Amino acid sequence: MANPVDETLGIGLLKRIAAKDRKAFEEFYYLYAQGFGRFLMKMLKQRDRVDEAVNDVMLTVWQLAERYDPNRGRLSTWLFGVAHNKGLKILERARRQQEDSLEEYPGEIDSEEEDASDAYDCAAPSASGPERVVMGWELADAMSWAFLKLSANHRSVIELCFTEDRSYQEIADIMGCPINTVKTRVFHARKRLAELLARKGFSPPERGKVAI
Repeated sequence: MANPVDETLGIGLLKRIAAKDRKAFEEFYYLYAQGFGRFLMKMLKQRDRVDEAVNDVMLTVWQLAERYDPNRGRLSTWLFGVAHNKGLKILERARRQQEDSLEEYPGEIDSEEEDASDAYDCAAPSASGPERVVMGWELADAMSWAFLKLSANHRSVIELCFTEDRSYQEIADIMGCPINTVKTRVFHARKRLAELLARKGFSPPERGKVAI
């Protein structure tokens, strides 16, 4: 997990937010929004949807800060759980809107564009030499392409497991499902990624090394 925020600091800010401290709310935003916003970008793939989801998450933080119980789980797990739920609601609303549009204007709906240029935080290839550098770029492109083919839930488990390096229990808490469901989703997501990457001549990277 990249640059984790000190839980004690976050919990302290959350207590101040519960007392409607606007300065604490602003500090909390700068500490956490980039992390769960990056997660939402991988899930939603469109900047306007991510902005909406981030705002929804922060509104929940403002309204329900006093309900967070540190004895029931980490603060970041709670935040990512809220983010995941908000993301699913936005995807469901978008699906319904598209279905309604198709009923009213059949055959006139274009596929939605995704903010691929802003969606990924790809690490520069560490390999030296032009051939290996190009191979690193090609793998990153292949991962981005394959990731877009996954379902929202599969994108979430891959992001949480391999990029965020979360435990299965944390992922289950975030996604609101049993651990066995998480394991099943990871299995099928990895299988699908492997199939897609094989078309491009690559194998899926190991846990903690996904750059998508």
